[in-house]
Amino acid sequence: MSEPTAPPRRRRRRVLIATAIAGVVLAAGVATFAVLWSRDTTRPVSIAEAVQRAGRARSGADQSSAATTLRPAAGIYQYRGEGTEQLDTPPRSQSQGVVIPGTVTHLGDRCWEFRVDYNTNHWQSWKYCSSGKDLTEQGGSFFQRLDLVVTKVETSAAYTCDPPADTIRAEQRVGDQWDQRCHGTSSAASGEVIAAGPYRYLGQEDLDIGGTRVKALHYRWSRTLTGGQTGTEAGDFWFDAETGLPLQNRRVVTVHSDSPIGQVTYHEQGNFRLVAITPTR
Repeated sequence: MSEPTAPPRRRRRRVLIATAIAGVVLAAGVATFAVLWSRDTTRPVSIAEAVQRAGRARSGADQSSAATTLRPAAGIYQYRGEGTEQLDTPPRSQSQGVVIPGTVTHLGDRCWEFRVDYNTNHWQSWKYCSSGKDLTEQGGSFFQRLDLVVTKVETSAAYTCDPPADTIRAEQRVGDQWDQRCHGTSSAASGEVIAAGPYRYLGQEDLDIGGTRVKALHYRWSRTLTGGQTGTEAGDFWFDAETGLPLQNRRVVTVHSDSPIGQVTYHEQGNFRLVAITPTR
């Protein structure tokens, strides 16, 4: 006698949930999450929404707001950009931008957090600390939500750069290069992911930010991922030479993950650029 089978709808639900692939990608603070999704319900996060969220999260943070050396003024900054997050099996994607809020929150000990809301389902943050004319990355976190046909899958992750990764050096020449190494875990994945690779200073450039000429320090990074996932990611960051505020970013990420249906590949590419040098309070 054959065993009874579950109703088709219930079997389909179990298959869809079982194919969710979660993971963490870490590189210069970049983190992302790969999952099989079937519809794009994302939209840009408005500046008003970012202001409201920042107000709720303000308790426990350093309430100072003024800019200092390599510590930008606290508040919500408006960026514009675009990007896509895509999985190869099945070929589904969701978009980033066009409005991309960037939130600066002051922490203790000359540290600060920079959070980017790529869309309503995906954000990431970096924790920086300044010491004189040096800026280091201590770690960060991310969150992403993907909608399946019958359910939503969410994941969060945190990572640490130990020792702290040099982001801006007081003494540097064009072409100087050094290594960075960060590691982290995800609530939806087993095993640690390590991202390591070179970080290179490309020089100082003048950027037009909303009609204001700003001196920017241009860096390029490239990472190889090992551990719980494999892949590569690369990109460029432009930081305000005076305050350390990220002015512009470009990135490409490719991650390979094992799943119940075989290996899947997640691909993300995007960019954002600051619209105005003054934050929205």
